Amino acid sequence: MYTYSPRPVHVRPELDRMAEYIPGESQEAFSARTGIPVDQLIKLNANESPYGPAPQVVAALGNHFAYNNYPDTDSRALKKALAEYTGVDSHHIVVSHGSNELINLLWHIFLSVGDNVICCPPTFSLYTFITTFCGAYVLEVPRAEDYEIDVDAITKALTPETKMIVLCSPNNPTGNPVSEQDILALLDTGRIVMVDEAYTEFSDKPQGLAHLVPQHRNLIVMRTFSKWAGLAGLRIGYGIFPEWIVSYMRRAQCPFEVNMAGHIAAIETLKNLDYTLNNVRLLKEERERMFKMLASRSYFCPIPSQGNFILAEVDTEEVKIERIKQAVEQRGVMLRYFNHPYLSNFMRLTVGRPEHTDIIADALDSLDKER
Repeated sequence: MYTYSPRPVHVRPELDRMAEYIPGESQEAFSARTGIPVDQLIKLNANESPYGPAPQVVAALGNHFAYNNYPDTDSRALKKALAEYTGVDSHHIVVSHGSNELINLLWHIFLSVGDNVICCPPTFSLYTFITTFCGAYVLEVPRAEDYEIDVDAITKALTPETKMIVLCSPNNPTGNPVSEQDILALLDTGRIVMVDEAYTEFSDKPQGLAHLVPQHRNLIVMRTFSKWAGLAGLRIGYGIFPEWIVSYMRRAQCPFEVNMAGHIAAIETLKNLDYTLNNVRLLKEERERMFKMLASRSYFCPIPSQGNFILAEVDTEEVKIERIKQAVEQRGVMLRYFNHPYLSNFMRLTVGRPEHTDIIADALDSLDKER
């Protein structure tokens, strides 16, 4: 009797040196670990909006009855709305199932084994994760003490194998933006400069750098509806590219990349900006109140942020992070902690509603009394 024996399957060697991307703990995992019911949790560990989408978005999703049909693979209606929102012609826009998918696709288009990209840590760890998956390497150019990027150091770090310079503005997790002047200086290197603007709506310059893309063949701007628009669960993002890169992105992208619900939600969000941008305004106001609350405690050193989060360094000589974590978790508050050399004594707090800040303050008050 013949027995089928499959040939050994060899996993790509890059996976052996990949550090797994670890997002913030899910509500389900937190609930299982602490015993606190999911509906009693305050999730402030993934930079999601506590307000959710506009009511018109929810209504439009419920009133659509053609989910049995594929969406427009060219996303014409959505790209038209995005062109009006960004002020950039729709020919420069590519939509996707979250901006992370676009980042992944861009990396696989331009990176070959042995290439490298420059990143400026501390920053979004997904960039390193995808770079490694491509068989390429990250050249780290650490930020200065004030978390600004060092343009001179970046320029000196360039090698013939450097394909991209990758920046996040406002930067996750430090919250500070990259100046337009610095971006223009880096564009002069001739390398592709990718700026991740996932949090730009919360910044002092919410228009971001999109207006520069048509003027430069090597500038890319990534955006998302996850943070400011309350659509993280629907996974809808877009990028603004030079037209020559658009042709490659569209060629490499799978058809029907964005689901119908994502199209509907994004279009309705852009039709009802007053509601959503008012929520952004509320979060920016609460960000300032949270910053003051943290800064009033001697063991916290919060960093001024233009995102919907605050990164705070903890004086571990005065209080251990584990004690803070325990105090807030007893009240069902989920915050972000890091296991990274650049961030070992830091924690990140997503800005929530005023009552969420009050609960954190109450937990810290109780901790202070115990010390």
